[in-house]
Amino acid sequence: MIPYSRRGRSAAAAALLAAVSCVLLAACSAEVPEPAALPTHAAERPSPGPVLSDDQQRTVDAAWTAFQKLNGIYLTAGQTGKYDWNKDATRRPLYKYAGGRYMALLERDLGLLSAQGLVRTGKPTVTLRRVVSVSATSIIVEACVDDAGTDTVNKKTRKSVAAPGQNKRYPVTLRAGLYPDSAWRWVDSHTDRAASC
Repeated sequence: MIPYSRRGRSAAAAALLAAVSCVLLAACSAEVPEPAALPTHAAERPSPGPVLSDDQQRTVDAAWTAFQKLNGIYLTAGQTGKYDWNKDATRRPLYKYAGGRYMALLERDLGLLSAQGLVRTGKPTVTLRRVVSVSATSIIVEACVDDAGTDTVNKKTRKSVAAPGQNKRYPVTLRAGLYPDSAWRWVDSHTDRAASC
């Protein structure tokens, strides 16, 4: 029989692994559970999306650049275990680029990694696949993530704790919102690990 403290740690580790696999690139939804299996179908070729004006294209380009910075901050924090947990959330590194549920989810996962003594290795490739929609206050895009070269490991033992057999190339739908300070912040995402891209 496994002692209680060990069972508690095992349950916590299992819950963490589910969360960690969900946000490897910082792109998951708290509402949708992530399947551990390989994709059951190939993603259909996406429709080209709306025709954008020059202003809209510049806005999307600036927002995507912000996403890449956000992803870089998140990945570095996950790899080093270091993040500035300032009491004022607006002074935290992710705040400039993320908001709402998405920022809360990313920070929760960084906290879980730290609490469990885990770090990430490698760097996923994230490419902008298509623009889904653009309005005055919202941008929705679809990206493709390839995290085949990444892992989540125990910081001390360097042994992998990632669930085996997960799809490593999958589409992610991301939404950015325009904030009152005129900044576009990424506020939501949905990862479809049952598909490939």
